[in-house]
Formats: sequence, C-alpha cells, structure tokens
Amino acid sequence: MNRQLSALPYREAANWTRCAPVKKRLIVIHCMEYPEKPNSAEWCSRYFAGLEGPAPKASAHACVDSDSIVQCVPWDQVAWHAPGANQYGIGIEHAGYGRQAVAEWQDPYSTAMLDLSAWLVAELCARFRIPVDFLDWQELTVQGQSAIGITTHAEVTRAWKKSDHTDPGKGFPMGDYLRLLAKCALDAGANA
Repeated sequence: MNRQLSALPYREAANWTRCAPVKKRLIVIHCMEYPEKPNSAEWCSRYFAGLEGPAPKASAHACVDSDSIVQCVPWDQVAWHAPGANQYGIGIEHAGYGRQAVAEWQDPYSTAMLDLSAWLVAELCARFRIPVDFLDWQELTVQGQSAIGITTHAEVTRAWKKSDHTDPGKGFPMGDYLRLLAKCALDAGANA
C-alpha cells in the first residue's frame, strides 16, 4: 500500500454534508460491526456508498482493515459518524466488533489493522495539528466544541447523548493504540 494520504483509494459515501472546508479538531475511533476480513475496508466503503443495499444515513471519512484504507468523505468535510462530533471530527472505521475482547484486538489481523490505522491517524493529526491526547466523555463535555484530540464513538455518545453507539468497545486496546500512534506521529513529524 502506498502510504500517502493523497494516494488512498476513494469511494464516496452517499450521505455526508458538503460545506466550506472545516478545521478538524477530533479523531473519532469506530468499529464497523463487520468481520475482520481482508476486504472489510472495501466492503464498508461500498456500504456507505449504497452499493451493498440502501445507503445508510451514516458515513465515515475512512475505513481501515488489515491491509487497506479506503477514504469515503474528504477530510475537511462533515461525515455522519458520531452525532455531537460530526462537524469537527474525522471518523475512522475499523474492521471488527465492539464486543471483541482485548485478546481479539491483539491477533495478527487486528495488529496489522491498528498499525495501519495509527499511520493514518498520525498523518491526519499532523495535517490538522491535532495532539495525540485521548479525550474521555468528561473532557469532551467540559471542552465542548473546542475539544481537540483523539476519542471514540462511545465517549462521544456519553458526552453528548445523541446516539446509542458504544464502539469500539471496552476491549479496544486504547493505551497500546495511543502509544503506537505517538510513535507514528513522531515519524510523521520527522518526515514533514
């Protein structure tokens, strides 16, 4: 895979908000609720585009699996991924389920996917000057629309109570992911 944001394959989601470019401040981590397969990113992008049935009233900026990333919405536009954080957040979907245990996020497939995701998120953090700081629901609530950092759909749900989604789930290895992301961010900064 060519590791440049501009070289990522693009399949446009059917539903997103077109607007003047928006300064992004949050990265929101999601999971697809779809099996970990080699083509999960491609499947999810087709789902958002309405090629797997009626298009959902949802979208994300990108879908990630163990060996690919597919962009679905321009980075500076508004995807419909986490009500309360849509305007200023970039939604990243990951293959897998919110019910997965920690060990299920640490198998070879998930490890490869999270490596790829960390590269992507580090690049986006560099582009939008987003710090690699995790924000929980309390920090999101206090900081409101000025919140800046990394969070999950579950934290957005708890903060703004505009959906019932709890992904990527309690088993998602957020601490390990943030350490990997910090390393990738240093590499991205060195290559800027």
